[in-house]
Formats: sequence, structure tokens, C-alpha cells
Amino acid sequence: MTIADQIIGHVGQNLSRPECVLATCNGDFFCAHGDRGVARIRPDGTQLALAPPTMAGGVPVLANGIALQQDGSFLVSNIADGGGLFMLDADGMRPFHDCGGNDSPPPVNFVYPDQLDRIWITVSSTHSPRSLAYNRQTANGYVGVIENGKFRIVLDGLAYTNELRPDYENGWLYVAETMRQKISRIRLDEKGVHGTPELFAQMPRGAFVDGLEVDSEGAVLAACIISNEIFRITPDGAMEVIASERLDAWVDEVAQAFEADEMGRPHLDKSPTKHLRNTASVTFCGAELDTLVCGVLLDDKLPLLKAPVSGREPLHWHVDVPLWGEPF
Repeated sequence: MTIADQIIGHVGQNLSRPECVLATCNGDFFCAHGDRGVARIRPDGTQLALAPPTMAGGVPVLANGIALQQDGSFLVSNIADGGGLFMLDADGMRPFHDCGGNDSPPPVNFVYPDQLDRIWITVSSTHSPRSLAYNRQTANGYVGVIENGKFRIVLDGLAYTNELRPDYENGWLYVAETMRQKISRIRLDEKGVHGTPELFAQMPRGAFVDGLEVDSEGAVLAACIISNEIFRITPDGAMEVIASERLDAWVDEVAQAFEADEMGRPHLDKSPTKHLRNTASVTFCGAELDTLVCGVLLDDKLPLLKAPVSGREPLHWHVDVPLWGEPF
């Protein structure tokens, strides 16, 4: 079955770099939306930009990871050079935490609140520009936690840290290391992480893992940019491709540049694919959590796929978000 046959529909239009997507039980979708923070896509198709254009550090905010809190507000990770973690509600978007940067917040890639009131964040690299970290050798990414208002780094020395998923049920924290093309994991319980990270999955050549999700059976879904593939990896490490628009010539071109330490922004800012346009994340949606919606870096709409296994209810599944924003 081709990827065109697998796609069962799309959500949204005119979205700005919708890298991260959330869904709720009432049929709403929320996605990253450039300097407007978050876009809301209602079941009837109407769309709202939830923040006015926002600047930080003299440059526009660039929303990357987003998280919906229990009170209906959002956390937004700013991956632009202004950096930091932002709060977004009906009053607008404003700084929430510097994530260890003090007067110079680092670009924050991802944010994830868990059931123990911890807010997990990732910083891909402390280099500016971040493209200096597009290689296997640079490992200055880290994972941090905000707990009771205090920030601490819990895991560092990572090669371009991207999305993460805490899985308390099975006792693991999964972390995507994009530039080593792998998923690492470390033991996790209510007291935090323990021990040292271990390799969970090494992705194939040209598959740069970006987004992670965990399904109802404890398997990890991995969305890979460049190769535009989605993998499902069981807890014992068995891996299968569940969706793919891998174009061998393009993947080989980027892989060769990467292996020669010549990978740069042009390799991430374009793609010859038509259906999965640098697919960076996956999220379960639908009444039975049996559908996947894909976050994409290079498209303005979100593809929908049938999930091989249903998902778990996210913490925000039943959150009723107040209505605000500017239609677009």
C-alpha cells in the first residue's frame, strides 16, 4: 500500500510549521503555529490563531513543541534564537521559564507535562546557530525538568535532543537523539531517572528520529524527518515501518552530506515528498484513539493515518479549552 493510499484525510489549512500536534476528546486539534504560538482547529473546520505575533530576544517566537495544561492554557517551546518556554492563554503569550539559560534562554525544542506535575523540556543544542550541531560528534543537548517551579538538568551529553516520552507504566523515559539517529531510554520512576541511558532503537540510514509517542501496548512510535517514515518499536526492540514516503535518491543525498559533516539547513528546509512533508511527530486522535495525526515541518495541513494499535489517553484528553483567538 502506498502512502497516498494510507492517508485517510487531512486536518487544517494555512498552518505555519505545524511541528507538534495535540488532540482532545471533543474533536479539537491544536498545533504549533509559528510566532502565533498555537493554532486551534475545531471539529467544524474553523481555525483560530491563539496568540498575537510574538517576539523574544529581538526575533519572532517560533513555536515547536506545545503542551496543553489542565486549566486550558498552553506551554510553548520557542526554538528560535530568543529561546525559552512560554505560557499561552487568552491574555496572550509570555515567558514562563528560561530553562537554565538565565539571561539568555536556550532554544527549547519540546515540552511535556506528566502526571506527577513535572514539566519535561528538551534543548537540542547550546550552539548558535543550531545547525552547528547537525553531526554525530556534537552532544551538548539536554533534558530538563521543572518541578515546583525549580529547573534542573536530569540528562545531558545528548546528540540533538528532540521529543521525549515518560512511560511510568513500564518504567522508562524515551528520548530521541536526532543526530545520532537513535532513541535512547533510561529507567524512570516517581523519584525521577536512574542509571545511565541505553540504546533502545538505532534507526536506519537517513532516518532522523524527531517525534515520539507510546501506544496502548507500550510500543514507541517514531516519526523520522528526511526519510519521512513512521516506525513502531515494541518494548523488546522489534521494529516495523507503519508508514513511509522514503525517496531513496533524496535520502541518499542527505545521508552523504551528513556523513561528510556537511549537513545544513537546506537539507531540512526542503523535501521532494508530496504526502509526508518532513514528518516530525505523531499523535493519537479520534474517539477510539485509533487514528494518527502527523505533525509536519514543510506542509500547511496535517495528514491522518489509521493507527495499527490504539493509543493511550493523554493527560489533556478531557481538557475543555476556553474559546479565544483570531480566525484565519
